[in-house]
Amino acid sequence: MNTLEVKGVDLPAQIAQQVRRLINRGVLAPGLQLRQSDLADQFGISRVPVREALKLLAAEGIIEHDPNRGFFVAPLSTDEAQQFYRYRFLLERELLKTVNWPDSAQMKALKSMLERLDTYLDKGQRAEWIDEYQNFYALLFDLSPEKILRREAIRLIRLTDRYRALASEVRMPGEHLTARLEHTLLSAMSKKDRGQLIHGFERERDKILTSMLATIGAREL
Repeated sequence: MNTLEVKGVDLPAQIAQQVRRLINRGVLAPGLQLRQSDLADQFGISRVPVREALKLLAAEGIIEHDPNRGFFVAPLSTDEAQQFYRYRFLLERELLKTVNWPDSAQMKALKSMLERLDTYLDKGQRAEWIDEYQNFYALLFDLSPEKILRREAIRLIRLTDRYRALASEVRMPGEHLTARLEHTLLSAMSKKDRGQLIHGFERERDKILTSMLATIGAREL
């Protein structure tokens, strides 16, 4: 594991963010034990904030805690992925029903994020893609007044990062990957067409879920 530099006063949150990224990138594999002493040495800090960070990740479900054995990176499973994505689908559909149409500045920001998503996908920059994906949906869902639903949707996006990153590694020879769902959403929003927004979301999300589960299933998770 590479040396990590922890900044800011909220050390547990900073450490949790760094460990989460390592898990999403596949540096910390499913089932790997996360030793507090090793992480403390790596970060150059005491074990107390490391333990608090691991508790935060355990609460998210990204890692598991066995009182007798310690902390471990949570395993991946097809069943878990299916349930997470079904839950996400329901929440996101409700949010899209209530989003306000973006103003020119917001639309410009969303389009810039979408361009970066396409670039990261095409170049296989998985970590950068995951971060920008979160930024895109954070801004998109912030257009909805349903703040509790938004908060839960963003939490689920973080929980599905590992599965999304796994699927992003797979492409057919010569295939040019684009953020098709995100393109569909922005196209409908630019036209202020609620029906097209919801229909496009449902169509593309079904395709994504089918492809995601096939990829995960092929790995016998």
